[in-house]
Amino acid sequence: MTSSSTFLEPVAIVGIACEFAGDIHCANDLWHALDGSRDVGSAIPRDRLDIDSYCAHMFNMDKDEQLRRKLFRKGYFLSNSQWDTFDASFFGLSDAEAGSIDPCHRLLMLKFVHLLDDAGYSIDKMHGSRTSVHIGQFSTDHAYTSLRMEPEYRSRFHGPNSLLYNAAARLSYHFNLHGPNVSLDVACSSSLEAVHMAVETLRTYEADIAVCGGVNGIFAPESVFYSSTIGAVSPDGRSRSFSADANGYAKGDGLGLIMLKRLSDAERDGDRIYCVIRDVLSNHDGSDEKSSFVVPSAAGQTRLLTDVYKRSNFDPQRIFYVEAHGTGTPVGDPIEANCLGRFFNRSSVEPPLLIGSVKSNLGHTEGAAGIAGLIKAAMCMNHRAIPPNMQFTSLNPRIEAQRYNLHVVQHSVPFPPSTDTDPIAIGINSFGMGGNNVHAIVEEYRPNGKNSITNGYPNDHANGHHQIENKQYFIFLFSTKTRKSLKDQVAQFNQWLQKIATSDVDNDHAFFQRISQQLLLRRTISYIHLAIFVFANRQQLQQQLDAFLAEQTISGLAIELRPATALSQKICFVFSGQGPQWWAMGRQLYESEPVFTQWIQLIDNEMTKINNGEWRLLEELIEKKNEQESRINDTNIAQPTLFAIQVALAALLVSWNIYPSTIVSHSAGDQAAAFVAGRLSLVEAVRVVYHRSRLQNRNTRQGGRMLAVSMREEEVKEKLLKGIEHLACIAVVNSPRSVTLSGDEKTIDDLE
Repeated sequence: MTSSSTFLEPVAIVGIACEFAGDIHCANDLWHALDGSRDVGSAIPRDRLDIDSYCAHMFNMDKDEQLRRKLFRKGYFLSNSQWDTFDASFFGLSDAEAGSIDPCHRLLMLKFVHLLDDAGYSIDKMHGSRTSVHIGQFSTDHAYTSLRMEPEYRSRFHGPNSLLYNAAARLSYHFNLHGPNVSLDVACSSSLEAVHMAVETLRTYEADIAVCGGVNGIFAPESVFYSSTIGAVSPDGRSRSFSADANGYAKGDGLGLIMLKRLSDAERDGDRIYCVIRDVLSNHDGSDEKSSFVVPSAAGQTRLLTDVYKRSNFDPQRIFYVEAHGTGTPVGDPIEANCLGRFFNRSSVEPPLLIGSVKSNLGHTEGAAGIAGLIKAAMCMNHRAIPPNMQFTSLNPRIEAQRYNLHVVQHSVPFPPSTDTDPIAIGINSFGMGGNNVHAIVEEYRPNGKNSITNGYPNDHANGHHQIENKQYFIFLFSTKTRKSLKDQVAQFNQWLQKIATSDVDNDHAFFQRISQQLLLRRTISYIHLAIFVFANRQQLQQQLDAFLAEQTISGLAIELRPATALSQKICFVFSGQGPQWWAMGRQLYESEPVFTQWIQLIDNEMTKINNGEWRLLEELIEKKNEQESRINDTNIAQPTLFAIQVALAALLVSWNIYPSTIVSHSAGDQAAAFVAGRLSLVEAVRVVYHRSRLQNRNTRQGGRMLAVSMREEEVKEKLLKGIEHLACIAVVNSPRSVTLSGDEKTIDDLE
């Protein structure tokens, strides 16, 4: 049994992937659609299903045309190009098996790869990991279509691939994930219930990473017919959340996935954190205050809100906005809104409780509805604003907005300025038609500011010196299993890049640096087909992208094939002793690589503390402008500067995911090696380097010198030292053909 503090550990959202109507392919696309109130609704694609043909025989008996009027013909649908990008060979599937898989499950597999890309995790890194998968799905349209097939057209794959369990199981199987695996259907709250289960799995340490979300696809005329006849679906295909003219919800295709980690783990691993889930809880209405099985219950919703805020010890007054279920039904909207009003109880002198629903933008994506709301909330945190509700004319008169100080967001509402007070918090509702209710509490992420070292980067960055931006080239690398998919991937990137105007990027240098790091270090690049772009500025990159897509050659562009099986590589980091130092060493890296810069500055700070400002590392390495002033060859300067250069280089390599399997060192390189190997802390290593070099420098003033000689030990004794053994000797045997001599200055000069 876990302690309450472990059970309620905050959980970080570290990755997002989604696909919604209107060619929304990612979280940023979603934000632009929400913020711009873009209407992504459409008629049901005729090449997908023809509801009028399906119901034609019923229309003959429909004398008053009630059925014809009830049938919905509009909603929110993914385009064919959104459904048809699945590459069976990428997942090791035959075309026959791939064709039998539920299109929703194929889309889950594809977007899981995008989720890894967004989170910065390679497929190889996930292989064999303790990752749980929790997927909600409401639609069974693929099962309908499979059962309708004539037996002679069904393959042996259709039976098992028509069932719900595949939603999560396919992901764990294809990516070799070893954590718990759950596919679930609790109607419209399925995906937020999946998040609830994922959070609990992390808190009980059944998994280290959790992937959760939901998917919905509308393909079968049966589902359109049954949805239309229950009377909850909008005939004109619009979800008018909280509006007086609401006439039901609009059905929609969609998918949302998020990657979760315990907050402490995400901070330790240097993950990008969208926002923090403080708690999620679910319950069931039972039969309290329900006139029928499918009608929502204010009592059930109130119990849930009371329980989740009490359990998490979270002050409801901190909630700035509630992303409501908000289906746009005349019955459900007032029940939910008034329940929120009573619970949060904002007085007229307080800021109002803001409410809205993503269903007004995307329709009701059913099995993906809750995760759509959560992704919207995460993007609100990132952009520090609440986008407007769409399809809203005037408030449903049954909602007591004035009494409870409720306000439906009709224009973009910015967050209050960041202060030292509590982070902004958002509540998220998701309710299932069967009575399952889920509420999540999320808040802005604010870094803890602890001084730690992660993935090569020191989190407590030293104050940076100006970096010269025109000295760095960038590398963009794309990797896929086929040449066609490589071209498609580069084309998608090119399209995305062209959408981002130069004016939207504060600093092209930093922008390309971030993308380069993501493409090189935080995506899967173990595939056979590679496209590599090496460029210095936006213009060069665009020329290279255009050339690649036109199948032309150009400087800086390389198209490569690599072995299907990766070669085993063991890397050794070798740390040098005194001798290879030279004036101005490390300056180009200092000016172009932030990781290198931060480590040099960090070591400079520690060295200055220890030597009481006697001399400064940065001055000797970076700031002196001519070689005549340099003291780089003095022992007390050379050894600390070599230590700093080698530690910063090692950190830079680690930031590129290049790790040593072995570390060896020589002489003055021992301290850097000991630090990188984790045997000394940075403070300890700097202290040893300072005092070692100080004492050696003091002792070498007696007039002695050393000399490195590339000869065998016996050869040196016979040819160099014979007769002068009293003046010089072999101090160190470095290797079979390398020794170090020590002696008085004149003798060593003569030998040299």
